[in-house]
Amino acid sequence: MRPSTVRCAVEAVTIFVATSVAVLAIMLPISFASLASSVHVDLLVFNVPRAMTGGAFMAVITGAVTVAIGGVRTARWTALLALACILLNHLTLANSSTDGLDGLSLPTLNFIDALLAGIVVGALAVAVWGEPLLRTVHIFAMLGATILGDLTQSPTDADSDGLSGALGGTMPLWFIAASVLTLAYFALTTPAPPRTTAENAIPLAPVFAALIAFTTTIVTALAVAAHKTSAPYLIIASIVVIAAAVVAALILPGRDGILLLLMSGFSVAGSLVVTLPRSGWIDLATLATTAVALWFGIRTPRPLVAAAGVFALACFVFATDIVHPHAGLTAALGCLALGAVAGYCLGTSVPISPTAGVVGLATLFVPSVGVALSDSDFGHLAYSSSWYRTSEVDRGFGPGAVAMVVALGCAIAVWSLMHHRPATPQP
Repeated sequence: MRPSTVRCAVEAVTIFVATSVAVLAIMLPISFASLASSVHVDLLVFNVPRAMTGGAFMAVITGAVTVAIGGVRTARWTALLALACILLNHLTLANSSTDGLDGLSLPTLNFIDALLAGIVVGALAVAVWGEPLLRTVHIFAMLGATILGDLTQSPTDADSDGLSGALGGTMPLWFIAASVLTLAYFALTTPAPPRTTAENAIPLAPVFAALIAFTTTIVTALAVAAHKTSAPYLIIASIVVIAAAVVAALILPGRDGILLLLMSGFSVAGSLVVTLPRSGWIDLATLATTAVALWFGIRTPRPLVAAAGVFALACFVFATDIVHPHAGLTAALGCLALGAVAGYCLGTSVPISPTAGVVGLATLFVPSVGVALSDSDFGHLAYSSSWYRTSEVDRGFGPGAVAMVVALGCAIAVWSLMHHRPATPQP
């Protein structure tokens, strides 16, 4: 018997909310409000990039393991258990005063939050990938929450606008609890489809691809953050990032690596787009643009067009860094461009395998060379001490040039992959 329309709609909303909670847990500190105290700035600067990378690795590993040992049913219960642990982690924070948490405890809670969220992301991908509607909802929630988390500035800043205030402090406990309850209901009442294969070996290709791509990205970003004014470092970093993305994409089967290549180029250019100052409506407009672009990408998949869009975004970054147009206009156009390019890149290259999809999307969780180049005076792997980009920083032409080189290299790799590997029908 086919499920009712109401049930399908509620299940889609559940997947959307659960995925969004998990992604925001990776993208944002567990408590943004605690950063109002200078004592906790080290949480943002030193812990968040590493926690995000850990969450990305956990997402890929979880996806690979759940595909092998149990499929959809195991994936649902894994996601539910991890989401319940996220709720428990936030309850622990809520029941402790900020002053009562020492310098180790708050970063530890943040790291645990990111790792649990990675498990949710990877498990949900396996749970929904075989159903086109839920898969689309899941990937939009992943991308939309990633972009929203990236745009959110510190609510302690006087210029905070848009949805930043809503995401200030920590995510509402009722919001997390509601997602746990609804996910539990569907895990209990939705029959799992039979496994389509008896293969129970863990797919290692996505794990190896993630190991190469994520490790290279974070290590290169850390090196550039320490030597960002050195031209040789920028040249070597660009070559290394492109090479790692190509090798990781070739490890993945068929054309599943195209998403990884597109997101590798986008992560550098997108991390350099100025996002402040902007009006409050820009956040919602960016999410709407992301949804429309995702739909167009699914309907008319053109990976080379998507690669050209990433290169155009890099050119936009380069031009704004040189010309310095009106700050508000730059931020507004930049945010909308982020949504349009990211949405089309994802829609046009949805992989056959859920684990390959997680590898491609989780690439956005790992702080890239673009993050390291956002503020040449800061000296750490972060956009700034408040983890966001502002037009007040004069970066010169180096960051934009790096973004263009990486985008062009990834575009050539996309063309080569399409030329040498045949297309596989989508599920």
